[in-house]
Amino acid sequence: MLAGPPRLVSVVCMLLLLMLGWSYTRLTWTSSAPLLRFESPSPPMGVAPARDPLDFSIPLKFKDGVAKPPGSNYSWVVVVPKTKKEDLGWFEKEIPEAQLVVYEVDNPKAKHKIPKNKGREAMVYLSYMIDNYDELPDTTIFMHAHQRAWHNNLLLGQDAAPMIRRLNHERVARMGYMNVRCHHEPGCPDWIHMDRPGGDFDFFRKPEEIHWRRHIWEEIHPGAPIPFSLSGVCCAQFALSRDRIQQVPIERLRHYRQWLIKTKMDDQYSGRVFEYIWHYIFTGHEVYCPAQNTCYCDGYGVCFGGRQNYEDYWEKSSQRDKDWDALEGFNRQVDEAKKKGSTKVWSQKEEWKMEELRDSIIAADEWLGRTRDEAFMRGESAELRAAETENHDSSKIWKYAPKPEDYEAVGLNVGVV
Repeated sequence: MLAGPPRLVSVVCMLLLLMLGWSYTRLTWTSSAPLLRFESPSPPMGVAPARDPLDFSIPLKFKDGVAKPPGSNYSWVVVVPKTKKEDLGWFEKEIPEAQLVVYEVDNPKAKHKIPKNKGREAMVYLSYMIDNYDELPDTTIFMHAHQRAWHNNLLLGQDAAPMIRRLNHERVARMGYMNVRCHHEPGCPDWIHMDRPGGDFDFFRKPEEIHWRRHIWEEIHPGAPIPFSLSGVCCAQFALSRDRIQQVPIERLRHYRQWLIKTKMDDQYSGRVFEYIWHYIFTGHEVYCPAQNTCYCDGYGVCFGGRQNYEDYWEKSSQRDKDWDALEGFNRQVDEAKKKGSTKVWSQKEEWKMEELRDSIIAADEWLGRTRDEAFMRGESAELRAAETENHDSSKIWKYAPKPEDYEAVGLNVGVV
């Protein structure tokens, strides 16, 4: 008969197993306990976590604006930086209904003040947005003090008054940001390059580009990717909707203004730096060059009926100017001969050429005037304006496609698909 294991050994083994199990349980509980400590609760589903407004590595995602119902009124102001010697009397004469917010930058006793007279109009624009961030009108128009300037729209006589009077506030509401200049040159479509070799700089057409170096971008937008190109219509005159201004955190606006205050860059160029990033700040696009004909049509009610008609107009205008310059060349020869006390004698061929130039200029002026008048009349039609306005709806795109006979007219064969 076999004998079983002694009872003492069994009891000891059981006790050892119980102690090991108890030690393991304490060890696992202690090591996992810190996982239960949360520094802040997780945001509810569907709610985005708060982000650092100065984290430029994450671009702002702007929402599309929505215009009011047709026929609605929009509240608006014009923000104008000026010096003591500049006269704003033209506003009262030409646009008496305009509500002005004037910053007289060299007057310490001015009603609206800036922290430092530096950075040209950029300091004023940013100060207005910061000071009025929670009490903005539907549209804020940022303009220079002078009424007429080379950079104002040519079809509106390079006059700021009709630009302000005719501005379509519905377009500003939809787009959020609108440069009030329609012409691309200077600034579009390919302008500032931060990596351009020194020998490739164009000091006459792009004097600000030499100041746009990588370290400047990183000071203004720390952490943001370096753009291949910065391109946007010049010249620091634009309109913003209330919604678009408020989609940019006020902390960023303060950051931009602080950069202007602290930078060692010359005052003239620190303001010019902002001239080529206003579109980036308020659209998020490094390159922002809206179609010129659409800007004129939807923005001001001057509609040519499409891009090609618009380009034909300016091609004719350019040729007219070349003819004028050529005719002026002949006139200068007459003046030079008079200075020498002689009379310029023309050959028959030269007389024919001058007559041809005069006839060409007269015909061009008549055509340009007629076409321009038709563009203004076309702009009075809401339907025609809508047809020339940007949109992302492709449901009617084939309405504009060429017909088979159009292809045949240019010698193309349209196969059956």
